[in-house]
Amino acid sequence: MPEVTEVFTIRISKELKELMKESGINWSNDIRGYIEARAKSLRLHKLLGKIYKDADKIKVKGDSSQIIREYRDAR
Repeated sequence: MPEVTEVFTIRISKELKELMKESGINWSNDIRGYIEARAKSLRLHKLLGKIYKDADKIKVKGDSSQIIREYRDAR
């Protein structure tokens, strides 16, 4: 099944559009790639915030040095 797409439009100056045409760059691909990377980054940032918030709610009881010793002795 083909990917469903949407159109996203921005307004730029004529000067900028001319500069873009002169460059020979595939602006659609470059901008699409940037938007995808930025959106993924924002999603991960939001997820990390949730993880940190949830981690703050977890109470760990015990001495970490004891846990480390037990781990070392088990090896």
